[in-house]
Amino acid sequence: MYSTAVTLFLGVASFLLTVVLSSGEVEKFNYSDPWKWGSESPENAICSSGKQQSPIDIITSDVFVNETLKPLTRDYHVYNASLATNGIQVEVVFRGRGELVIDGKTYYLKQMHWHTPSEHRLNGVQYAAELHQVHAATDGSRTVVGILFKYGPPSALITMLKPQLDELAKQPCEGSDQHKVVPRFESLYLRRRPRNYYRYLGSLTTPPCDENILWNVLAKVKTISKDQVEALKAPLCKVNQRDNARPIQALNGRRVQLYDKN
Repeated sequence: MYSTAVTLFLGVASFLLTVVLSSGEVEKFNYSDPWKWGSESPENAICSSGKQQSPIDIITSDVFVNETLKPLTRDYHVYNASLATNGIQVEVVFRGRGELVIDGKTYYLKQMHWHTPSEHRLNGVQYAAELHQVHAATDGSRTVVGILFKYGPPSALITMLKPQLDELAKQPCEGSDQHKVVPRFESLYLRRRPRNYYRYLGSLTTPPCDENILWNVLAKVKTISKDQVEALKAPLCKVNQRDNARPIQALNGRRVQLYDKN
């Protein structure tokens, strides 16, 4: 089950999943040379000059257990969603109620997307995939929950999305202005469950690479099948199909904290 970040329940109610084929005009970067993002546009300058960039390599022997950290309190009730691609990544944009509480502040689930292979690493190991659940608070601050996946049994969530991923893969990578509505889909109730996690202050991993993003990378690595990784890559433009993961960034003195419920 998809229990590192959430436990997935199907059949609570129906929601409508819409496949959105985004216009190619939104594609302003790709992964052919991510080290050049900062010089390709003034808006992306912090991609090169920033000192709190993501992703990072989490060396578990260097992290420190912060006894003041609290469990990630998550309560997601998703009523409908849109599956979209811009040729760079595949994302699910949520509508419904999704809340993550950190230090008394509520962040709302906005979207989730995948990178193949993983962006964050644990002790130098790069995994098959990484899921990012992106949240925002009413004051504009943002936090991301990162979930790593290694090859193994299939992910229940990707199994559920597979028909819609196949629909996206049929379209040209530059996208289309058309929106396609696919058959009704089962609902998601994503239950919160305490998990060990690593926390640090970082950035978005795509341009404009905004900093002051509170990262929470779950410590337990989940599994995904090779066929599912290929399904996530299929809707992307060819330049991004091999790898749509940003390279590791320097820590620049940052310390990674660990929440250890044990």
